[in-house]
Amino acid sequence: MRNSSRTGSSQNHMSRVEPQHSEKGEIFVLGLWGVRYQVEDVVRSVAFDTERVGFKLDQQNLPAFAQVSVGHLKLILSGPGTSGSRPMPDGRKQEPEGGTG
Repeated sequence: MRNSSRTGSSQNHMSRVEPQHSEKGEIFVLGLWGVRYQVEDVVRSVAFDTERVGFKLDQQNLPAFAQVSVGHLKLILSGPGTSGSRPMPDGRKQEPEGGTG
């Protein structure tokens, strides 16, 4: 289980993925630039990801934002008050596990 300070809401962020088609016409993804992950405490999440999971800290603007990476995967950690924590277009609040209230 991941750090309890995370809300669990994740979204693709700034993905640079171009859909590709197989010979059968099926769509598949070749790559992903990064994933935005909503967290309740960016400082605590950075500590967990770098000290326990092995991510590298790329940049931070605490307490609102940080980016960590492993290999080619970038994980953008967005805390309360960032654009990623805004209500959904219909006004519902984002909740853990990608759900809405």
